[in-house]
Amino acid sequence: MSLLEQLKNVKLKSSGVERDFSGPKTTGFLSQGEIDKYQNSVLDVNTEQWYALLKDVTFETVYCSIYYDEAQLFVKVYEKVYKDGDSSEIASRNWRDALCADDLELVQAMTDRLQEQMLTYTQDGGSAFVKTSSRSAKDAPLYQEKIKQLYLEKLHSHPKELHCDENLQITCLLEAAFEAMKVADAGTVLDMFMRSERIFQDMLLATEKKDRFHENFVIRRYHHIDVDMEFRGFVFNNRLTALSQYNYLIYSERLVKQKEHILNLLTEFYNKEVLPRLKTAKFEKDFIIDFALTDEGKRIWVIEINPFMETTDGALFDWNKERSILEGREGEDVTFRLTTRPKPGAKVMLPVGARQLLQETSSTTSV
Repeated sequence: MSLLEQLKNVKLKSSGVERDFSGPKTTGFLSQGEIDKYQNSVLDVNTEQWYALLKDVTFETVYCSIYYDEAQLFVKVYEKVYKDGDSSEIASRNWRDALCADDLELVQAMTDRLQEQMLTYTQDGGSAFVKTSSRSAKDAPLYQEKIKQLYLEKLHSHPKELHCDENLQITCLLEAAFEAMKVADAGTVLDMFMRSERIFQDMLLATEKKDRFHENFVIRRYHHIDVDMEFRGFVFNNRLTALSQYNYLIYSERLVKQKEHILNLLTEFYNKEVLPRLKTAKFEKDFIIDFALTDEGKRIWVIEINPFMETTDGALFDWNKERSILEGREGEDVTFRLTTRPKPGAKVMLPVGARQLLQETSSTTSV
């Protein structure tokens, strides 16, 4: 299947409401011209394009090469084993069973190489967060048994009378999914990557742009980030025009209380720490940038940069109806949106796998 066929399929099956935890980067295209624009836009903001510029304000990172035949293997495995499977099938199918001897040898070489680089952060008992040059396998933890355990541990740390609260359930699920991305060995990373539709789409894109192929495992020191302290920023013509709560399905009382303070922090950080470095290097003028606040707001991080395209989730903004805001045509002030109250029925906007997990664990959460 070509990338064009894959993305058309994504568009056809999209319901308009179901989202993954960060929003899919692909929403469907109709022409090869749109595909070409999308491919180049993604590659233009891959981690390798900006990490050196923002090294002091992002997470410490080392790279491990993904070779072309390895990227092809990710695509082949997903198409052969997982593409048409539901959540339970993706969780139960063993991708190794579908590999020939040469493929298994390729996996072993990749595992050994990745493990060696991961030791930068894991050899003293530490942990790493591993993604590709573009995205992480954030959808993969939903297919792992351990996320259920993590979710229940987090939920049960709250009073029992709150266990049926939808906002709390989604918050705990997001926390569990984030913690499930905390890894110490290459085998776990490769297992997540093989099962991830996000990685499949990104490797499909990368292998179709062979003349620009340059993919890595992006290995970062793991830092805990509270799920209500991630933010999506929209930059048009180098100006920060809008900000949104990243995990917008949840309501956070402390976030609402600190709204103006956080707006000032992020705006100042972008204008003083990020913009000058990117402008000097003649980086892209239009992009979407994700921030995190840690240490009670004392530290601000750049998480990643994405294309300024409808294919990047608009969070609490609507690309079709509010593009004028995102392009800064509604005024000079930064528009900052948060979820200001719990959203009844927010579960329906979760991926199918997430909804199934909540349903499966409901018997242990009922009062």
